[in-house]
Amino acid sequence: MKLSKQERIATIVILILVILGVGIFVFIKPAFEGLGATQKNLENKQAEYNADVEKAGRKAGLRTQIEEAYSEGEHLADMFFPELASYETDEAMRAFLAQCKANVVVEALEVEEPTTSVLSPYFSISEEVVYELKSYATQGADPDEAEARRMSRLTELQTALGNAQTIGASTVKFTVSAIDREELLKFADEVNNYIVKENGKDTRKAIMLNGMAFKCPEIEKEYEAKVEEINSEAEKVGKEALERETGKKPDGDKATSSNPDGETSDKEGKVDVNECIYKVETSITFFSIERMQNPKAQLDKQDGVTA
Repeated sequence: MKLSKQERIATIVILILVILGVGIFVFIKPAFEGLGATQKNLENKQAEYNADVEKAGRKAGLRTQIEEAYSEGEHLADMFFPELASYETDEAMRAFLAQCKANVVVEALEVEEPTTSVLSPYFSISEEVVYELKSYATQGADPDEAEARRMSRLTELQTALGNAQTIGASTVKFTVSAIDREELLKFADEVNNYIVKENGKDTRKAIMLNGMAFKCPEIEKEYEAKVEEINSEAEKVGKEALERETGKKPDGDKATSSNPDGETSDKEGKVDVNECIYKVETSITFFSIERMQNPKAQLDKQDGVTA
């Protein structure tokens, strides 16, 4: 079959269009898709490069910041003890007692196993009295300037001191005795002001006295004597009033004495020694944290510094 000139031209055009279509789908479209993926990968690498450049720009000041943070933490750690084994806690307790100036006797030491304790800042917040009339009277009113400053300062302190932290704790139970309450109070002050000379400077150590309560028998006796005096006076006034109103003396109104012969009792004038000794069972906790490692060696290694 012989094609005309026009038919041959149309056939050639169709073949060219088919070839172009196949070429677009087989070669050009994958090339464009690969180019898009390459462009996206380039953008990601460029972002990583920019981040690395920014990080490298902070490197010079970052070492200084790390060293300053370590220096600050190092001094704070001086206040605490290293982690103490039981025998080390016993030694720490005896070291404290060796420099204690209060005239007390400490005995029956019992060292507990090391454990942990949670330390958190405590803020005293007064409870507000709330009732309906007050709520109606103050609704919509802003707090005064002084209260606003107090709340602002409280918020700043809470932010600065941070949250509670768990640290190591070693506790020693014991009994402390003294012949004067003032000496027990001095002992408590010794705990509060425990200073140790370390590295050429005085450092206040983190220890805590876990409560101290004692009775005051002489005060109790004073109150008992006062009550007895008041009762005797009231009884005397009552008898006088009864005799004045009725003309009769109360029945059994006779002077009696537990010691009619006037002899002195063996116990009179004597003092029970046990009543003159104040004895308290309490405990002391030694707080410890692991000291931060000096980052200098690691920083030198990262910076390529050799000794």
